[in-house]
Amino acid sequence: MIKILVATHGSLSKALKDTASMFFGTANEIVTLSLNPEDNPIELKEKVIEKINKIYDDDGILIFVDLFAGTPCNVSAMIMAEQLDYQIECIAGVNLPLLMEALACKDTMNLQELKDHLMSLASGTVIDLRKYMGF
Repeated sequence: MIKILVATHGSLSKALKDTASMFFGTANEIVTLSLNPEDNPIELKEKVIEKINKIYDDDGILIFVDLFAGTPCNVSAMIMAEQLDYQIECIAGVNLPLLMEALACKDTMNLQELKDHLMSLASGTVIDLRKYMGF
């Protein structure tokens, strides 16, 4: 089963997990990491590696981060480059619809299929409501 790790600035990762659990009982399987103002960004890499080692199985891990080029994203990129024995994919720009779709599909797709599927939906998860509604 593909594991999901959400790493964000502040408490966003926990809030996404808590909200997803309103729709999916399996949201409790999401592992979260928060980078807070008082945290040392250098230590985040060690924390991410620790979480990966704890939850990893052969189906791989999908990491969601909140901001491209932010510390959680940069740390994930370093780990992906170094941990060549692990199947790890990362999507920058996590939002609730993508996280919910990942939960719905993670048991029916392999890691690459899941990432590709989510990326194909990503642009449709942000809507200009005025334009959509036609007023």
